[in-house]
This record gives sequence, structure tokens and C-alpha cells, in this order.
Amino acid sequence: MPGAIAYATSLMGDRGQGEDIVQDCVCRLLGHAARYDLCRDGRKLLFRSITNACINHHTRGRKTASLDEQGRPAEGGAWEMEDTTASTPADLVIAEELRLAIAEGLQTLPIRQRSALELSSFGYRSEEIAEMLAVQPDHVRVLLFRARKSMAAFLNLRFFGGVTP
Repeated sequence: MPGAIAYATSLMGDRGQGEDIVQDCVCRLLGHAARYDLCRDGRKLLFRSITNACINHHTRGRKTASLDEQGRPAEGGAWEMEDTTASTPADLVIAEELRLAIAEGLQTLPIRQRSALELSSFGYRSEEIAEMLAVQPDHVRVLLFRARKSMAAFLNLRFFGGVTP
């Protein structure tokens, strides 16, 4: 479940909305448990459902309020990855700046490219990602190539002003 929440959070840009989408998708999936072999296909179906729900949310432009925005203070805010290699204060500042730049760059990607890149970063192979996104494996490789190219251009512009280092 933490991987599904992290995935939804990265697509939505907000942990509260990510948790809401995962909870909704899990409930819907369990409601149709008789139609599927959840032991075998549950994870794939959950990630496909999360992807579709996030795409629907972005295309419909629905605004929902999470419980965190309803008066309950967020514990740590958005999902964050801790950099265990940073040791000095300068390293921590650089790591945080890079984390924020990557998060900002991910938000500029189209949802399908961001989905493919996030699933790839979780260790899924192209064939598995293709099943989750309901596309051909060759198209997953195209999505990953375009996402990586866009992220490299974004980070190059952000840190080097567009000049090749």
C-alpha cells in the first residue's frame, strides 16, 4: 500500500489527494473482487485503476479537499524521500533543491509520461508498466524516453540556464 500511495501522490502532487484516490480505487477493486483473481492480478489492477483515476481527475479538473485541508494538521506534508548520503549542511541544501526541482519537473510532464516514469522508478519492467497503463510495451519505452528527455531539459535549464555543462 505505501507504494500505491507514493505513486498516487507523485501523480497528484498532494499526499491527501493521493491517499483519497488509493482508498477509492482499493474500495472499488474489492467491490469487484469476484470478477478478478486479486492474488494474481491485484497489484497490476490497483496501479491501473490509480493511473486512470489520476488521469480522470486531471482531465476533469475536479477540486477536492483532503482531510488535511479540513483542519487536521498534516504530518510532514507531502511524501518525501530522505537522502541518506547527504552529510554536511551544504549537501542537505543541495539535495533539497534537487528534490524540489525534480518534483517541479515531474509536474510539467504529461500524466502518461509521469506515470510511466514513476512506475519505472519503482522497479517495474516495460511489460508490467504496459499492462498497468493499458498500452503497448513499445509505447512505454517511448513514454520513458520522452519523459527522461523532458526532465533532462528541465533540469538543465533550471541548474545551468540551458547551457550544456
